[in-house]
Amino acid sequence: MLFVVLLGFWAVLSGQLDWTDTHQRYLMICGVASCALATWVARRVGFLTDEGPVGRILVGALTYLPWLAWQIVVSNWDVAKRVWSRDPGLEPLVFTTQYEIKSDLGAAIFANSITLTPGTVTIAIDTEKKEMLVHAIHPGGQEVKAMHDRVARMEGGK
Repeated sequence: MLFVVLLGFWAVLSGQLDWTDTHQRYLMICGVASCALATWVARRVGFLTDEGPVGRILVGALTYLPWLAWQIVVSNWDVAKRVWSRDPGLEPLVFTTQYEIKSDLGAAIFANSITLTPGTVTIAIDTEKKEMLVHAIHPGGQEVKAMHDRVARMEGGK
């Protein structure tokens, strides 16, 4: 599944799909070889067995990434309004949030998603307690539940 997703991603980004052109044929062979090598390395280092349902996460990313992009836009707008406001309403706080995500890959996606949205930063992850330490510029940043639920759904939970 990883090989197919990588190959599709490569085909979309490269645009090298004309088998009749010698130059493009060479690039297509190189693309297939690089996708095969990346898949082999991922399997060899244990990524495909230790990190959870990679295939399910990659398929779930098709709906998660547009949602995350929108959250980044909304958060950027909120931070921009606060920066230019006379009374920005900044109340910085550090809080912990529990997570029920099964795989390390899912936890990394969740933590990075928090950090990607302006106004919040993941400071630390405690994998034993399954909690993250997060900094937010205002109390509204504590609403990471929707993000958690979407990442959990992406890996096959909730």
